[in-house]
Amino acid sequence: MASDNSHTLQASSLELLGLTERDYTLYLALLQLGSAPVRTLAQEAGMSRATVHDALKRLLALGLVSYVDAKAHRYFRAEDPVALRGLATRAEVAAQETRQKIARMVPELQGLAGSSAYRPSVRYYEGATGVKTLLQDVLTHTQEQEEPLYRVYSSAGIRDLIYQAWPTMSRVRKRQQVHCRSIALGEGGQTVGLDERKWLTREERAPTYIFIYGRKTAYVAQVADGELFGVIIEDGGIATTQRMIFDMLWRHL
Repeated sequence: MASDNSHTLQASSLELLGLTERDYTLYLALLQLGSAPVRTLAQEAGMSRATVHDALKRLLALGLVSYVDAKAHRYFRAEDPVALRGLATRAEVAAQETRQKIARMVPELQGLAGSSAYRPSVRYYEGATGVKTLLQDVLTHTQEQEEPLYRVYSSAGIRDLIYQAWPTMSRVRKRQQVHCRSIALGEGGQTVGLDERKWLTREERAPTYIFIYGRKTAYVAQVADGELFGVIIEDGGIATTQRMIFDMLWRHL
């Protein structure tokens, strides 16, 4: 066979030149043979004649191979390896032109994306571990806001389960300087620092916690077997509406 390790090129490099590994193997075989008909090439390269014919078409198109007709056979020969340098130069120029075209297209494509129908992002979380991830998102996203404050409807109905999902949440919240404003449903609950609490009712309980923070709203509830689940909806309109309702209630409590 024609190739050895010192003459190999990575598949990614060959692809940039418009070559396959079989094309390059055949080119190396031709370099060693000088000139040869298809049958000899197939034997030397260990390929079928049909594969050799396909590879030769590509090599001819790229200017890496030429041929002469002699009697009953067509003899192929490899062009000077300097031709590979020319291929690399053409590939580099083509890549540069493509980058320039893409640079001109990107603003238009971004505008097109902006004009498409907007869909809110919805993420679902299961179990205590999933709910802890949701709560961490509440703190992390709130901390990034200009006003590091989230709002929450807290219910005595599942307060203990949420605490069990992340017992140190309040401690982490205070360390991150995140403030909380809570409207409680049902007895219990206390302020622990950087937070305020008012009661909508001390008798009624609700089955769901609702967090409002940044462009997001998060809901935590429990299924029939008592396991927690959560949903985060990222949509500015929904969050703004929930925030307006919360703040109106807060002023009147």
